[in-house]
Amino acid sequence: MKKSYLSALLPALLLLTPSVAMAKSCKDFPTHQVAQKYFQAKKPGWKQLDRDGDGRACDCNPGGQGKKCPKKGKK
Repeated sequence: MKKSYLSALLPALLLLTPSVAMAKSCKDFPTHQVAQKYFQAKKPGWKQLDRDGDGRACDCNPGGQGKKCPKKGKK
């Protein structure tokens, strides 16, 4: 029985392809603008970037207009 090329290459392709299950979080983006572009492109994990459901991703990142941002740790 011959193996198809696809079945032989599938494990290698899975290792080289980023996992869709790996969700993004706001800390992965330096600014609100960068996160918003990712959000609008609907890339993997995009829904999790809008916690308050207002259509704006990562409002609390620099450049965002977040009103209910988590407090930073005390120094």
